This record gives sequence, structure tokens and C-alpha cells, in this order.
Amino acid sequence: MEKKWQRWLFYIDIIVIAIFVIANVYMAKDVYMAGYEASHCNGNIGIYEKYFWRFARDVAFLTATVIWIFYRLFRNQYLLLKKP
Repeated sequence: MEKKWQRWLFYIDIIVIAIFVIANVYMAKDVYMAGYEASHCNGNIGIYEKYFWRFARDVAFLTATVIWIFYRLFRNQYLLLKKP
């Protein structure tokens, strides 16, 4: 039963790392576009606000994935140190 859980957690880890990479790419794009629109907005703050909210979405995904990655890292390190 434990091998089955390890396999599922491995697949979940792969998916989380993929989400992390995709969120990083989108965050870079959204931050660039928000800065570009902020400098060229000419009084229309709506486009800037759209990219800023997209940036906030990307940060939420990055936060969740980083928490998962660090949790798995430190838990596995603890389990390795606990072995005799």
C-alpha cells in the first residue's frame, strides 16, 4: 500500500513542479505587461489593473506550490535522518 502512495505522491510532485514553472512564466509576462501599461497608460488605469490582478493570481499559485515543495523536501529529509 505504501508503494502506491509513493507513486501517487511522485505524480503529484511532478504536477506541482509543472504548475510552478508555468506560474513563473506567466508571472514574468504579467509583471512586464503591468509595468509597460503603467508607464503608457495615459490615464486608463483599467489595463494596468487587469495585469496587476493576473500578477496576484500568479503569486497565489507560486505560494501554494512553494509551500508544497518545501513541505515535501523537509518531510523527506526528516524521514531520511530518522532512519537508523
